[in-house]
Formats: sequence, structure tokens, C-alpha cells
Amino acid sequence: IDRNDLIFQTEKGKFTAAIAKIKEVNEKGQPILVGSASIDKNELLSAELTKAGVKHEMLNAKNHEREGEIIAEAGRKGAVTLATNMAGRGVDIKLGGANATDAQEKEVLELGGLFVLGTERHEARRIDNQLRGRSGRQGDPGETQFYVSMEDTLMRVFGGDRIKGLMGTFGIPEDQPIENKMITRQLESAQTRIEGFHFDARKQVLAYDDVLNRQRQVIYARRRKLLTGATEEVSELLEEVKVAVPEAVPAIEAKAKEFDETTWFDLLRRLMLQMVDIIWVEHLEVMGYARSSVNLRAYGQRDPLIEYRKEGKRLFTEMQGNTLHRIAEVIPNLQVKAIEKEEAELRKQKEQAQQVGAAANGGDNSPVIKAAGHGRNEIVTITNGTDTQELKYKRALPLIESGEWKLKA
Repeated sequence: IDRNDLIFQTEKGKFTAAIAKIKEVNEKGQPILVGSASIDKNELLSAELTKAGVKHEMLNAKNHEREGEIIAEAGRKGAVTLATNMAGRGVDIKLGGANATDAQEKEVLELGGLFVLGTERHEARRIDNQLRGRSGRQGDPGETQFYVSMEDTLMRVFGGDRIKGLMGTFGIPEDQPIENKMITRQLESAQTRIEGFHFDARKQVLAYDDVLNRQRQVIYARRRKLLTGATEEVSELLEEVKVAVPEAVPAIEAKAKEFDETTWFDLLRRLMLQMVDIIWVEHLEVMGYARSSVNLRAYGQRDPLIEYRKEGKRLFTEMQGNTLHRIAEVIPNLQVKAIEKEEAELRKQKEQAQQVGAAANGGDNSPVIKAAGHGRNEIVTITNGTDTQELKYKRALPLIESGEWKLKA
């Protein structure tokens, strides 16, 4: 049974009535799930219930470890569970408790099933419906009701003050509820408008993201071709560099003569990838600044999205030109030694990673290398003439070097 919303003049009056309802339902043994819109309201309600002497469980993001356990037991007879509207989704509330007997389940069914009490309307009707949907699952009986006040965020933003004033004029006590179809319709209208605002906001964000996403596709396609393609891809980009920076052509051709063809294209491929990556990261930062500043153009009666697209196109063209110029600047300084230094650095990082991995596994933290014809981790047999042992070569080596032990053939 989905009962009509109860509307209160103030939040204090709403919580007073909610506590009274929780006590009433709890005294007859019917399990009750109380939903709140935020952790703060969840904790406030918990403090009030503690003062009233009502034993309860609280479920929110701060104690999510027991989420499954708490929500599964919310259907037990006499259970009072406080939960934020987002907590405990995806877990069925079994009447009588998680491991209830048929008699326990029947007893809760006779009490009316699970009572769901919402202490505030959420901005999205979907969240309210999820809370309502926890009761009466799979044909079980149940009851739901929302308690709403004129001081709730949703009502305060959408004209709750006017209705609150009318309630005060008629002398309605703050903890005295009213049921009014007009106010319920206004609530639903407010939710619809907020959902519309959120939809428009998401649509706008997607439109802005699409500008950068198209640029990303172009850059990633070029990068993928450079990384996996043949030398033709490198040659094409090199020709673009020569066209964009004609004064660099003599230096580029002179540098090409210093290497054989394979080494030359390998060096160019690495350089181009590095420049594309560096300048793309810089471009992302610049686009972020453009995104945050373009809204100011709305004051000049210009559409910020169109302005962002124009600015994005200009910046992207500029970035591509910068990439070609940066490549032209670095090519004359290309050296095999620089590449070898980079590879040595990568090897060093790999060895350090192996050391960390070995240390984490409790083994020797030295890199795995070949030594004296044996792998460091190869099992070898050593003897001192009397005893024989089987050890990893890296552990046997100090014994062999002492002269007391020898490798057994």
C-alpha cells in the first residue's frame, strides 16, 4: 500500500511525527525501514530514536562494511533500520530475517510486512521509487509513506514558503500533518523540473566533451599509426615537418646521413611519439582553461558552446603546428647515445621492479641474472665431501666461494 504523503509545516514537526510513527509501528512488532536523503539527517534521526529508547540499526556510507548484514535483517520482527536512500540497494529484504523459519515469516506477514517510511522526497523520483520498492516485493504485503516538510530542500526551492505561510495562517500545528493533492502535485512538478535541469546539464557536459573527444580520436589514431605502422607513417609525418618548417630541411637531411635507414626511422618514431604525447598533455591543460573561461562570453550574447568549439578548433590547429615545430627543433640533436641512455634507464627501472617483487615475496632482492652458466634461481646440488645440499644457485654461491663446498656435477 503506497499511502499519500503527509505534509508538515516545519522539519522539526516532521521529525517529531516520524519518531512517533516509528515507535507506533515498532511497538506492534512490524519491521520498519526509514529512508533519509543524507547522512546528516540519518544521524539526526538516529540520535532522536536513541533518546526515545528505540533500538535500531543505522546504515549509511560511514558503516558500509555491514551493509549486506543490516539490510538483510531489516525484515526481522521488531527491526528498525535507518538508511540513506542510496544505501543497501541490490539486497533483498526477506520478511522475518535472513534465516527466518516459516513461522517467523508468517508472523511478519500477518503484521503487515515491511513498513517503509521516507523522511524526505529526493530530487529524483527514481530514488523515491527505489525506496518504495523495498516494501511489498514478490507479492509480499507492505506499506510505504513519505513525510514531507515545507522546509525540505525540494519544497524550499520551489515555493514551499507560500504554502508554509498559509498553514501558519490557518493555525495548523507544526507536527500536525495535512494531505493535499495540490501540494503532492507541486512536489511531483518540482521533481520533474529538477530532473529536467539535470538532464540539460548532462546534455551540455556531453556536448562539451564531444569537442575534446573528436580531437582525442585524431591524436590517438595518429599515435597508433606511428606506434604500429610501417616506416611510411614516419615518412609522412617527416614530410609534414619539412613543409611546416622549411628552414629545418638542411639540418634534417644532414642528420639523416649520420645513421643507417633502420636506426634513423627508429629514432624518428620514438621522437615523434614523445613529442605527440608531451604536446597533447599540454593541449589538454589549455583546453581545460578554455572550458572554464568560455562561459564568460555568454555576457556578450554569444553561445558558450559554439565559442568553445571555435576556440577548440583554433587551439587544436595550433597544437598540431607546435608538434611539427618541436620535432624540427629536436631532430638536429638526435643521438644514438641518448636512445641508449633511455633504454638503460628502462632496464634499470625493470631491475628495480624485480627487486621490489622479490623483496615482497621474501626472497633475495637482487635482480635475476645469469651467472657462471647457472641462473640465479636455478636449483643446483653442492657437496663438501660429507653432506650434500640442493639450493638455489644464488644461495649456494657464497658457500662455493668460501672454498668448503663444491658444485656437484
